[in-house]
Amino acid sequence: MDIQTERVGDTCVVTASGRLDGIYSTAFANQIGELITGQSPKILIDFTDVDMVTSAGLRALLLLMKKVSEAHSVFALCGVNAEVQEVFDISGFAGFLSIHPGRAEGLAALESSSRQ
Repeated sequence: MDIQTERVGDTCVVTASGRLDGIYSTAFANQIGELITGQSPKILIDFTDVDMVTSAGLRALLLLMKKVSEAHSVFALCGVNAEVQEVFDISGFAGFLSIHPGRAEGLAALESSSRQ
């Protein structure tokens, strides 16, 4: 899995590509987790190029959600393809993840959530 980060305003945008599986999930959670404890309380994870999420990947996302909650920050996903969305739907994750069609929608949602 390849992970790139960039700053868009006061949001850290993470672009992930590859598979979020048992091999890469720990590194994924650690890299994103470092952003949560740093100076980036708003994180948007672009899943456009993520082609697979396994149970280990779901666990990594669950750990990130816990860390985000403890840090009183926010994060969202965008660009989730149909196959990954199906995994989120079946696992029940779709009900508590903030998922947006594209980057612009995700950034707008994070911006409005920080105003509340």
